[in-house]
Amino acid sequence: MMSIPARFFLLPLCTVFLAACGSGDQTSSDTAQGQGSPKVVLLGVDGADWGVIDRLVKKGELPGFARMMEEGAHGDLMNPGPQVSPVVWTTFATGHFSRDHGILDFVQPYSDVSGKQPVDVSFRRKPALWNVLDAHGLESTVVGYFVSWPAEPIDGHVVSDRAFNGLENSVWPADLESVSKRVRQAVHADRSELLSRFLPWPYDPAQADDETSPYHEAARIVRGRIDQRILADEYVRRMTEQLMEDPVDLLVSYYRIPDIVSHSAWYYYDDSDWDEAPDQGTSELLGDVVQESYRYVDEVIEMMLDRYGEEANIVVISDHGFGSATGPYATNNPLLTGNHRPNGVILAYGPDVKPGRIEPMTIMEIFPTLANLLDVPIADTVPGSVNYDLLREPFLERQPPRFVERYDFDWQGVEPVKVDQATQAEEMESLRGLGYVGEGVTVGDGAGASGYDFWGVSERLLVANLHAEVVYHLIRGDIAAADEVVYALERNRPEMKSLLLARSQAKVEALRRELGDDESIAPQLAAFLKAHRRGGGEPDTNDE
Repeated sequence: MMSIPARFFLLPLCTVFLAACGSGDQTSSDTAQGQGSPKVVLLGVDGADWGVIDRLVKKGELPGFARMMEEGAHGDLMNPGPQVSPVVWTTFATGHFSRDHGILDFVQPYSDVSGKQPVDVSFRRKPALWNVLDAHGLESTVVGYFVSWPAEPIDGHVVSDRAFNGLENSVWPADLESVSKRVRQAVHADRSELLSRFLPWPYDPAQADDETSPYHEAARIVRGRIDQRILADEYVRRMTEQLMEDPVDLLVSYYRIPDIVSHSAWYYYDDSDWDEAPDQGTSELLGDVVQESYRYVDEVIEMMLDRYGEEANIVVISDHGFGSATGPYATNNPLLTGNHRPNGVILAYGPDVKPGRIEPMTIMEIFPTLANLLDVPIADTVPGSVNYDLLREPFLERQPPRFVERYDFDWQGVEPVKVDQATQAEEMESLRGLGYVGEGVTVGDGAGASGYDFWGVSERLLVANLHAEVVYHLIRGDIAAADEVVYALERNRPEMKSLLLARSQAKVEALRRELGDDESIAPQLAAFLKAHRRGGGEPDTNDE
């Protein structure tokens, strides 16, 4: 495998020259609106895994995925940090590490207290891509994105990740609520038909309480998790269709169903890593639900290809993959039979995308690459770089990336909104059922962000989030930057140093294992660990 740092970060000289000679900021979206097509369509597919995709494509299924693989670009998307969905999707959206963007877990506060509630967008401390577009006169439609409630006021539309629950402040602009309500009602009216596509029996949630029912075990796995996600994703799909009629520059639509069903039903999809085979009757009921979730998402991809395939650049990403909750992906949570693998997927298709298999890239390259495709500047504070191997050379010559020292537009974030405890408890139970929240955690009574002190968070979250920076810098070959992360920890939480180094080593080894790699990923790892484990401190800044 080739050296990743060389491919990731070397900018062609012609591109540097063109960037220096580039024109000023784009201030209108007349071209995209005139065509009726976005410049970029971003489809988020939580938990999508190449193993499932490849298996189904080889069987002649998933024509949308297959077309993107054959005619576009595709490859592995490495996640150097925690495989925690709200953290990763916020990194995709902002281009920043979690220490900077402020979303560290599924729930907050981030300290060791029992009273918690789900994170929301008021905790996000950096502008998202759609905020950057907004500041440059471009429009976005964002539907269902993880951690997007309360809905942000932007030039365009936001349908937040809690809109299907009917929470206030769930959509922007506010008059979109009438459409949202109508779509919610239609989805609930079609509930039986929608569920029957995934669940091949007359499903009733009450079966989960009836131990005499032949459907008891399957219903117990489905209720409150798979059934609700099927309906929520259908709501996202229908709202996306409703808003596709309005021309924008960026269209974002997010689907979580592969993640939810893989957590709950992986055992019935693939039991090869288990000592015992699953119950045959339950397998017949749940054995196809994982595959069906991919078929469902594939229909969304086909819809976008049919509508925009010749004009827009369509990008599909996932935050992580999936495998059996045994072996290298083992978990102590008895609720889960599938668990996260560190690598997600990326597929891209469109007039500016260079076709072919691409070398593994990291999640930090998504934001700057999308910003380049959308022709908005990239702040120097964003740690990732454009993935030039993903883009056609004529496009880079015509539209090289533009850089600014920092984003200086007036982005204030979103004010926190208090939600009643009953509503928060319902969301917490959903997270608890997926193993994301422990049994001892109760529902808090606060509203949104109060203060943020990264160095004051729990030990678990501190190491889980900070190791992303160490691993990313090692992958890119920037040892000085990786050193600075360790030095920062030594200044603030020195007792956590050994855990940070161990977690960083484990993640690099996991990435290598996933990619069948030897040591071309982070080849300096051993020397880096040796230098810090022998007790070397921060260098004297007075030395020349």
